[in-house]
Amino acid sequence: MKNILTYKYAKTIPELFQAYRVLLDLGTDYPNFEKWYWDKVVTSVLLNDDKVILAFYKNELVGVSIVKSSDEDKLRAIRISERFRNKGYGLYLIDHSLEVIGNDKPLCSVSEDNLKYFSRIFINRYDFDLTHVHKGIYMPRKLEYQFNGKKENIVKKSIYY
Repeated sequence: MKNILTYKYAKTIPELFQAYRVLLDLGTDYPNFEKWYWDKVVTSVLLNDDKVILAFYKNELVGVSIVKSSDEDKLRAIRISERFRNKGYGLYLIDHSLEVIGNDKPLCSVSEDNLKYFSRIFINRYDFDLTHVHKGIYMPRKLEYQFNGKKENIVKKSIYY
Protein backbone atom coordinates (compact mmCIF):
# COMPACT_ATOMS: atom_id res chain seq x y z
CA MET A 1 0.00 0.00 0.00
CA LYS A 2 1.62 3.23 -1.17
CA ASN A 3 1.67 5.95 1.46
CA ILE A 4 -0.28 8.94 0.14
CA LEU A 5 0.48 11.25 3.06
CA THR A 6 3.33 13.68 3.60
CA TYR A 7 4.78 14.28 7.05
CA LYS A 8 6.36 17.08 9.00
CA TYR A 9 7.65 17.31 12.55
CA ALA A 10 5.96 20.03 14.59
CA LYS A 11 8.73 22.18 16.03
CA THR A 12 7.35 25.70 16.25
CA ILE A 13 4.64 26.94 18.60
CA PRO A 14 2.14 27.46 15.72
CA GLU A 15 2.78 23.89 14.50
CA LEU A 16 2.50 22.49 18.02
CA PHE A 17 -0.75 24.42 18.49
CA GLN A 18 -2.05 23.04 15.19
CA ALA A 19 -1.29 19.52 16.46
CA TYR A 20 -2.90 20.28 19.80
CA ARG A 21 -6.18 21.25 18.14
CA VAL A 22 -6.36 17.82 16.47
CA LEU A 23 -5.45 16.01 19.69
CA LEU A 24 -7.68 18.09 21.97
CA ASP A 25 -10.57 15.63 22.20
CA LEU A 26 -8.24 13.13 23.89
CA GLY A 27 -8.89 15.23 26.98
CA THR A 28 -12.21 13.43 27.45
CA ASP A 29 -10.29 10.20 28.17
CA TYR A 30 -7.24 11.67 29.84
CA PRO A 31 -7.66 14.29 32.58
CA ASN A 32 -5.06 17.04 32.55
CA PHE A 33 -4.40 16.37 28.86
CA GLU A 34 -3.77 20.07 28.20
CA LYS A 35 -1.18 20.32 30.98
CA TRP A 36 0.48 17.05 29.86
CA TYR A 37 0.70 18.25 26.26
CA TRP A 38 2.07 21.74 26.92
CA ASP A 39 4.31 20.86 29.89
CA LYS A 40 5.57 17.39 29.03
CA VAL A 41 5.21 16.88 25.27
CA VAL A 42 6.26 20.34 24.12
CA THR A 43 9.22 20.30 26.53
CA SER A 44 10.19 16.84 25.25
CA VAL A 45 9.94 18.05 21.64
CA LEU A 46 12.29 20.93 22.45
CA LEU A 47 14.71 18.42 24.05
CA ASN A 48 14.37 16.09 21.02
CA ASP A 49 12.95 13.24 23.14
CA ASP A 50 9.47 13.32 21.56
CA LYS A 51 8.36 13.97 18.03
CA VAL A 52 4.97 15.40 17.12
CA ILE A 53 4.25 14.19 13.60
CA LEU A 54 1.84 16.13 11.41
CA ALA A 55 0.33 14.12 8.54
CA PHE A 56 -0.97 15.91 5.46
CA TYR A 57 -2.99 14.93 2.43
CA LYS A 58 -2.87 17.55 -0.32
CA ASN A 59 -1.74 20.23 2.16
CA GLU A 60 -4.62 19.51 4.59
CA LEU A 61 -3.79 18.31 8.10
CA VAL A 62 -5.13 14.76 8.33
CA GLY A 63 -3.79 13.67 11.69
CA VAL A 64 -1.18 13.84 14.40
CA SER A 65 0.90 11.33 16.29
CA ILE A 66 3.25 11.76 19.21
CA VAL A 67 6.13 9.31 19.44
CA LYS A 68 8.96 8.81 21.85
CA SER A 69 12.10 6.85 21.19
CA SER A 70 14.63 8.09 23.72
CA ASP A 71 14.61 5.98 26.90
CA GLU A 72 11.72 3.78 25.71
CA ASP A 73 9.91 3.38 22.43
CA LYS A 74 6.38 4.65 22.77
CA LEU A 75 3.46 5.56 20.56
CA ARG A 76 2.10 8.21 22.91
CA ALA A 77 -0.89 9.48 20.97
CA ILE A 78 -2.49 9.28 17.57
CA ARG A 79 -5.48 11.14 16.29
CA ILE A 80 -7.04 11.67 12.88
CA SER A 81 -8.97 14.89 12.17
CA GLU A 82 -12.69 14.21 12.28
CA ARG A 83 -13.40 14.74 8.58
CA PHE A 84 -10.65 12.26 7.59
CA ARG A 85 -11.63 9.43 9.97
CA ASN A 86 -12.60 5.94 8.78
CA LYS A 87 -10.82 6.36 5.45
CA GLY A 88 -7.58 4.49 6.16
CA TYR A 89 -5.40 7.53 6.88
CA GLY A 90 -4.74 6.31 10.42
CA LEU A 91 -2.95 3.23 9.08
CA TYR A 92 -0.57 5.40 7.07
CA LEU A 93 0.12 7.53 10.13
CA ILE A 94 0.71 4.51 12.36
CA ASP A 95 3.02 2.95 9.75
CA HIS A 96 5.04 6.15 9.53
CA SER A 97 5.11 6.57 13.31
CA LEU A 98 6.51 3.05 13.75
CA GLU A 99 9.22 3.86 11.20
CA VAL A 100 10.13 7.03 13.10
CA ILE A 101 10.25 5.14 16.40
CA GLY A 102 12.32 2.39 14.80
CA ASN A 103 10.37 -0.31 16.61
CA ASP A 104 7.42 -2.28 15.26
CA LYS A 105 6.13 -3.02 18.78
CA PRO A 106 6.35 0.17 20.84
CA LEU A 107 4.62 0.62 24.15
CA CYS A 108 1.17 2.15 23.77
CA SER A 109 -2.15 2.20 25.56
CA VAL A 110 -5.77 2.76 24.63
CA SER A 111 -8.75 3.70 26.80
CA GLU A 112 -11.67 1.31 26.98
CA ASP A 113 -13.79 3.83 25.06
CA ASN A 114 -11.32 3.88 22.14
CA LEU A 115 -10.37 0.21 22.17
CA LYS A 116 -13.00 -0.54 19.51
CA TYR A 117 -11.08 1.69 17.07
CA PHE A 118 -7.64 0.22 17.72
CA SER A 119 -7.87 -3.38 18.97
CA ARG A 120 -8.37 -5.07 15.59
CA ILE A 121 -5.69 -2.94 13.93
CA PHE A 122 -3.17 -3.30 16.75
CA ILE A 123 -3.62 -7.07 17.05
CA ASN A 124 -4.36 -8.21 13.49
CA ARG A 125 -2.31 -5.75 11.43
CA TYR A 126 0.57 -4.87 13.74
CA ASP A 127 0.66 -8.03 15.90
CA PHE A 128 0.85 -5.96 19.10
CA ASP A 129 0.67 -7.90 22.35
CA LEU A 130 -1.92 -6.96 24.95
CA THR A 131 0.20 -7.09 28.09
CA HIS A 132 -1.79 -5.28 30.77
CA VAL A 133 -5.24 -4.00 31.56
CA HIS A 134 -5.23 -1.23 34.15
CA LYS A 135 -8.26 0.13 35.99
CA GLY A 136 -8.63 3.73 37.07
CA ILE A 137 -5.24 5.02 35.92
CA TYR A 138 -6.64 8.02 34.09
CA MET A 139 -10.40 7.92 34.72
CA PRO A 140 -12.12 6.40 37.75
CA ARG A 141 -13.42 2.88 37.06
CA LYS A 142 -12.30 3.05 33.40
CA LEU A 143 -9.99 0.47 31.87
CA GLU A 144 -6.79 1.28 30.00
CA TYR A 145 -5.41 -1.40 27.68
CA GLN A 146 -1.64 -1.48 27.39
CA PHE A 147 0.11 -3.07 24.44
CA ASN A 148 3.72 -4.24 24.19
CA GLY A 149 4.56 -3.66 27.83
CA LYS A 150 7.13 -5.65 29.75
CA LYS A 151 5.43 -8.91 30.59
CA GLU A 152 7.35 -9.44 33.81
CA ASN A 153 6.12 -6.09 35.16
CA ILE A 154 2.53 -7.15 35.83
CA VAL A 155 1.89 -4.85 38.80
CA LYS A 156 2.23 -1.22 37.79
CA LYS A 157 0.69 1.76 39.52
CA SER A 158 0.72 4.12 36.59
CA ILE A 159 1.69 4.46 32.96
CA TYR A 160 2.44 7.64 31.12
CA TYR A 161 0.79 8.03 27.77
